[in-house]
Amino acid sequence: MLIKQKDGRQEDVRELNRLLTLNITAKQRFAIERELKCLASGDRNEQNSAYYLDFSYKDSQHWAVIHDLRIEHRGRVAQIDHLIINRFLDVYVLESKNYYYGVKITDEGEFLVWDGKGYQAIESPYEQNQRHILALQQAVADRNLAPKRLGFAIPLNFRNVILVAPTSKLIKPPSATFDLSAVIKADAFVSVAAKNVEKKSIIEAPKIIGSDTLREFAEKLARLHRPGSIDYAAKFGIKEVSMAQAVTVAPVVAMPEAPPYAPVPAMVEKKAAKPLCKACRSENLAIVYGKFGYYFKCGECSGNTPIRIGCGKDGHSERIRKEGNNFYRECSECGTSSLYHTNP
Repeated sequence: MLIKQKDGRQEDVRELNRLLTLNITAKQRFAIERELKCLASGDRNEQNSAYYLDFSYKDSQHWAVIHDLRIEHRGRVAQIDHLIINRFLDVYVLESKNYYYGVKITDEGEFLVWDGKGYQAIESPYEQNQRHILALQQAVADRNLAPKRLGFAIPLNFRNVILVAPTSKLIKPPSATFDLSAVIKADAFVSVAAKNVEKKSIIEAPKIIGSDTLREFAEKLARLHRPGSIDYAAKFGIKEVSMAQAVTVAPVVAMPEAPPYAPVPAMVEKKAAKPLCKACRSENLAIVYGKFGYYFKCGECSGNTPIRIGCGKDGHSERIRKEGNNFYRECSECGTSSLYHTNP
């Protein structure tokens, strides 16, 4: 089941292209053009990895997929490329990397990339992703998000995985200071994850959660997402002067400091007409989950009525979120959530 898609980077691209139209230095122009190339390369790599994951998991009721999850918690920021969760509550935290010439891992766990002339050391994506996992673990624990059984939280198994582009050369040593199986080609992940499930013993079978519980947990994680923004003008040292500033100096007015984190999307209560059974026009409806998602079940004639929702904006997609007997319609693009229906 696909819970969250990757955020678009169109605004970043537009802002960088706008800065290129200003009166900037050759050094600044080179840095901006390089940033645009990095954005395009990273976006392509994440989309390629997302393709392999979505192909196998987006329609499955046994796996939940979250792309591009950015968490701010306890002063930490974690940018997670992909999050894959199964019904055993194995939480795969995937870091997607695109090394043009390939990557080599030493016995000590150091990552080296070939730049066309020689190998250059880079920051370990494994350790980077381990920090992301720590932030995610703390956020889940502090907000008490883990699914429960008999009133107790079910343990989560976080797995650190680095995805390398299928076309990149991957050189591993005979041994290393960490599990080398954590670094794999992006197109091999589905097979590796399937083998891990096959290894689960019969003793672990009672730990399996239902598909509805998996969806609810994944949706709670997706609501941790806080989109980030970058002041590219400041990053590249560009000072923009307006026409008014060029003529006169405006008085300085003290402004309150902006909040450190993005606000949580507000809960918006919308008043809407009550849904009716398409067969008997009864209001005695309950939302249930079936093979193709949520739908209404009539308490009078037992007929089924599809749920059709939408915020009305092009490119936006509302989804249903269950919380007890309450069902909410939510649009991640608008950042809104509203009570849609309460089951009797």
